[in-house]
Amino acid sequence: MGRFARWRRMVRAQGHRLRWALRGAEEPDTSTGPAPSLNRLDALVEGFAAGQPVHWTLAGQPRPLPGAVDAAAYRIIEESLTNAHRHAQGAPVAVRLRYDATGITIEVRDDGAGAAPTAGNAGRGLIAVRRRAERIGGTFSAGPRPDGGFLVRAVLPAPEEMAE
Repeated sequence: MGRFARWRRMVRAQGHRLRWALRGAEEPDTSTGPAPSLNRLDALVEGFAAGQPVHWTLAGQPRPLPGAVDAAAYRIIEESLTNAHRHAQGAPVAVRLRYDATGITIEVRDDGAGAAPTAGNAGRGLIAVRRRAERIGGTFSAGPRPDGGFLVRAVLPAPEEMAE
């Protein structure tokens, strides 16, 4: 095996280890920009709405959330919008946030074909956000809707007394 082939194999192995380390990170890295937060939801939705109609609604009384819950909520919405853009391009997307005394419920639905992730990406983004939601004690589901389209739903715990 030549020197270049050994070097390439070493770089791939290091990149693989780095990706797995980053997937397990609990706290967002704020050194590269602002931390993910629902405070930035308008900008996130606006970024996706340029090529796809995105409408979001809010129910309940918004309140500050613990950092891990706030970041997880943002990432769940971000990944859901990314998937809608990728798999239901041009179809309307609805994002719904509902605050209640025990936490926050997030629903992102699109009116696309409801196709499953392709074998090439195997739904890694959805797997990652499921893990993120479960890591903080929440629940997560994603799949085709019976009447067409795709639905992502997460329930994240954030009792009112936990508010920061």
